[in-house]
Amino acid sequence: MSPGEDGSEAEDRLVRAAATQLYAGAPAEFIATRTALVKSAKAEGQKEAAKSIGALRRPSVAAWALNQLVHQTDPVIEELAVLGARLRHATSALDASGITELRGPRDAALAALVAAAARVAADDGQKLTAAVEAEVRDTGIAALADEAAEAVLRSGTLTRALSYSGFGEVDVSEAAATTRTGVVLTSIPGGRAGHTGPGDVEDGEAEGTEADGAEAGGAEGVLDEAEDATAEEDDSELDGAQALQDAATELERERTLAEEETAAAQERERGIAEAKAAVHTAEQEVGRRRASVEAARNRTEATRQRIQKLEQQLETARAEDEDALEKLTTAVGNARQADAELKEARERLDRMLEQT
Repeated sequence: MSPGEDGSEAEDRLVRAAATQLYAGAPAEFIATRTALVKSAKAEGQKEAAKSIGALRRPSVAAWALNQLVHQTDPVIEELAVLGARLRHATSALDASGITELRGPRDAALAALVAAAARVAADDGQKLTAAVEAEVRDTGIAALADEAAEAVLRSGTLTRALSYSGFGEVDVSEAAATTRTGVVLTSIPGGRAGHTGPGDVEDGEAEGTEADGAEAGGAEGVLDEAEDATAEEDDSELDGAQALQDAATELERERTLAEEETAAAQERERGIAEAKAAVHTAEQEVGRRRASVEAARNRTEATRQRIQKLEQQLETARAEDEDALEKLTTAVGNARQADAELKEARERLDRMLEQT
């Protein structure tokens, strides 16, 4: 315990520090780290803190990835919070145009959240399944819709994914790390968790516990060992239950995805059938148009042949006309020559008559 720090403050400090270490750490190290932190708290004489630390639940894969984004102060979390405030304001004001305007940024923010979670998992050598990515997206939707859900997400102690039904408040029960007395650790760095209730440790009780521990000596050590063994058994049972719950959630998500994929496949089959019918109709129409084109082509060919025949006839007529013209020209030339010869003969005759 630090100088000037009472028992409850020391407990609060230990629990928060433990939560920060656990939920910022690797999932494979969660149980071992939690056990070590419980023993450390007991060594400091903080039994209630040890109980609270021992009650911290291991997060699901989706919750773990989101916690990493919070502890790494990834900007996607702050962007989601800012957008959530705007969406909630527009919704409370019944601003339909505002809600519509924010639909695009909402989809982009959710896509960025899923991508960031997948990146965190990849950095740890993991690959998020489609079901886990869907849980990450569902949690983002819940945080956008509900301020309490946003606070749980931003606490960095998320233990399970959140979901929003579309109306009302988001169920955040057992969604974040809590002390053994049920106090939710809504913020990791700084501040008091606001412990109230029978689980709190008052100053006098803490001092009494320390005095009793000093007097009890070896008996206290035996009791601690027994409590450690019990705590480890409880941890194993809790972790087993958590694993079963995670598996059940994963199976339910996979079943839902399978149903969605089946529905999508049926829709695709209907679309394919409609497309085939449309193709068949189009093929029939193409056949009719091809027949029409072929008939037009035949008519065009017949017309071309008639034109060709007429051109041949015209060429023959032109040749005949040219031959006739040539003959006419020759006849005209002959006639002119005969006329000239006749004229010359007349002139000779006239001269002969004059001489006689």
